Amino acid sequence: MPTQRPATEIENIATEWAVKVERGLNPEEQKSLDHWLEQDPRHLGAFVRAQAAWIHAERATALGTMPTGEPEQVAPPPPDDQSDNGLGLDRRLGRRRLLAGGGALAASIAAGFFVFDRPRVIESGVGEVRRLTLAGGTTLTLDTDTRVDVANDSGDRKLKLARGKLFLDVSDDASALAVEAGGLVLEMVEGAFALQALNNMPLVALVTKGSLAVSQGGLFAERRDLTIDAGQMFTLPLGANLASARIGAVDLERSAQWLAWRDGMLAFSGESLAQAVRAFDRYSPTRIVVADPELAEQKITGLFKADDPKGFARAVGASFGATAVQRGDVIRLSRRNAPEA
Repeated sequence: MPTQRPATEIENIATEWAVKVERGLNPEEQKSLDHWLEQDPRHLGAFVRAQAAWIHAERATALGTMPTGEPEQVAPPPPDDQSDNGLGLDRRLGRRRLLAGGGALAASIAAGFFVFDRPRVIESGVGEVRRLTLAGGTTLTLDTDTRVDVANDSGDRKLKLARGKLFLDVSDDASALAVEAGGLVLEMVEGAFALQALNNMPLVALVTKGSLAVSQGGLFAERRDLTIDAGQMFTLPLGANLASARIGAVDLERSAQWLAWRDGMLAFSGESLAQAVRAFDRYSPTRIVVADPELAEQKITGLFKADDPKGFARAVGASFGATAVQRGDVIRLSRRNAPEA
């Protein structure tokens, strides 16, 4: 078993990489950094903290102060062999010392920028649609089996959609409301939008009022930005670059169908039966199994109660000449006269 590096050594290496990233990496260095980050899960966390401390140090250098709320920590001077080596380190020693001696500070800054430290968790149960009012008057609606984390001391203006669907009617405030989801940050000052982040499915946002700013990137990639206006839907494949996003106009009818979950309904307009079944699976412990591949490809249109999978199965049977047999928590849909499994 390989010997793990001590945490202090990892922090020091992360700091060196933060310095190099500041002046720019050549392709070979970028490859080396990527390799180092993949070697140990601790490396990424250390690098994020070092980058955050660097950003904070840049700001402090510009302002001439480093407000920490803690007694000042003075790092020992670097060894002689860490003087200017062509990377311009001698011009950055003030910030370099802050990076080397500010581990706790770096951790706190990174937590503020990249993670939610002990957030307030808002969740909905399976089959539940939950509505509540946030600080400042913003209304939050959660679809079934949805989790939203709210950052402390953010005035309910910094959220993270961990899973599921939400709808936000954003009240006007001095600061934008920001939602983190799928590696993106979505910000709105005033308006309304829905957001979907489901496992193994594209990230989808629908703006019904106002404008939504979307950004991607930061420490490890070029920052990209775009804006979604009212009446537009944004779709980004899982793990894709923001440049791959699709934005298209959505009419009122389609918008109402996509938002039907707020009233406990599911609306379909040409989705396959397999896709419809997957949607129903989120709302009930009862599962629908489609035994016939051809039946699974049939197109579904209509409005159905999200918590009534049995009623949906009966409707499918009547429309496509299928039988619906329930055994326990499983409803099996199959063509008539098809052999039982």
